[in-house]
Amino acid sequence: MTDNNDLLKELSDQLQVADDYLNGLEESKALPDELLGEYQLDLLALQHKHIPAELCSSGKLIERIDEVTCLIENVKWELDNLDKSNN
Repeated sequence: MTDNNDLLKELSDQLQVADDYLNGLEESKALPDELLGEYQLDLLALQHKHIPAELCSSGKLIERIDEVTCLIENVKWELDNLDKSNN
């Protein structure tokens, strides 16, 4: 079974990747401000859940990692759709 410390590190890394990605999109103006704002709020909610990640079970940590991964995938999907509609 995966060690919780490894999962905590992976969650932290994924949250940082998502934050960096959204910041890059903000700088490049790749997404409309309203849509970007929604994703930033979603990320903020994932970063500051009611129960701290350190208190979560392995299963819950994996679930949180999946939520962050899903957020990133949703943003990429939005970008693809914007690209297709602009072409």
